[in-house]
Amino acid sequence: MNLASVADRLAAVDRRAVAFDPRRCLHTADRFAECAACQSVCPLGAIRPGAPPSLDAAACAGCFACLPACPTGAFTADDAAAPLLECAARVELRRLEVVCARHPAPERGLSPEHTAVQVRGCLAGLGVGALVALAALGVEEIVLRAEACAGCAWAGLSDRVRANAAQAQTLLAPSGRAHRLTVLAEGASPAVARPVFQADNPPLSRRDLFRLAARRGQVALARAINQGRPASAPQPPRERVRLTQALAALPSASGSDPATPLGPGFGSLHVSADCNACGVCPRACPTAALTFERTDPPAYRLLFRAADCLGCGACRRVCASASVTINAQPAFAAVFGASAPVELRAGPLVRCGGCHAWVATVDSRGLCAPCAARRARPLGLRSRPTTRESV
Repeated sequence: MNLASVADRLAAVDRRAVAFDPRRCLHTADRFAECAACQSVCPLGAIRPGAPPSLDAAACAGCFACLPACPTGAFTADDAAAPLLECAARVELRRLEVVCARHPAPERGLSPEHTAVQVRGCLAGLGVGALVALAALGVEEIVLRAEACAGCAWAGLSDRVRANAAQAQTLLAPSGRAHRLTVLAEGASPAVARPVFQADNPPLSRRDLFRLAARRGQVALARAINQGRPASAPQPPRERVRLTQALAALPSASGSDPATPLGPGFGSLHVSADCNACGVCPRACPTAALTFERTDPPAYRLLFRAADCLGCGACRRVCASASVTINAQPAFAAVFGASAPVELRAGPLVRCGGCHAWVATVDSRGLCAPCAARRARPLGLRSRPTTRESV
């Protein structure tokens, strides 16, 4: 194979096309999952129901709404958020209008002081993380141009655009920047000519180049926010990594209320003293928010990173001792208040006399809880709960 044919093959790969990896789907990790986020957000029905679902690539129109909607990052593509953030960092944008690819009049805006950036796909494809990141990059006013959504084939996504903006405002409140983000209401008619950039290819004048040299720190921040963690499974999706890094770059405002509930998609865990250190819950966690460490002499630590938790409940469903409880409405401070993992449980380990596993506690017969229950009801008890991968 010569270099020309290799170049042709590489050019034929369209990474803007949405791809679906069922191995990363929540249904693959947890057979009891009830997630239907991707199906409910797709405006054209290109995502077919199933456990896991399937993607009809021919029917997909590239709105990218499924990318931030999927809690585990099973849908991938070169989304519109990354070039938008790079554009915001390279070109000094103070008042920004974000315009979707199908907007009928991107050249008309709110005022001469605004600058429009047109992105690929729908505004719903940006996700909450990109909206928070724009504020972290210093943009003083962010207007999502949703006034023309009613006449679009993706009109069903207008509610998602507003929901993403509302959640971003909640997350920006502790830094005092929630007011910077607004959604232009349907029916508005902006009529002022102002600059329009394409996010993938913003024009750079000589003056912009000098500004860019002075804003190297902002460009580095944008790239850090866009960069995910090294590829490994399981791990948090790109949307959650982008959001976490953007929030870490924001200052805390005096007088802010970090006790405001974050809403769906987040969770905080509590593990009671009934935990037997079986290690099943970390294996069930789709984002590695839970990790299990074993040390010598035999001891264990169950660690939890709240910023990576989806509140999906997989850990609770596989817990044989019913020691895991989930707060599905955690406060901002409980999730993003600490950067290091929190130690949920820790202690010494002992060997079970039945299954010979290392566990936290045994009864007077030297048996762990599952072995003791099987002895009591040998015909009426199934083994400890399992994830889909182990059945």
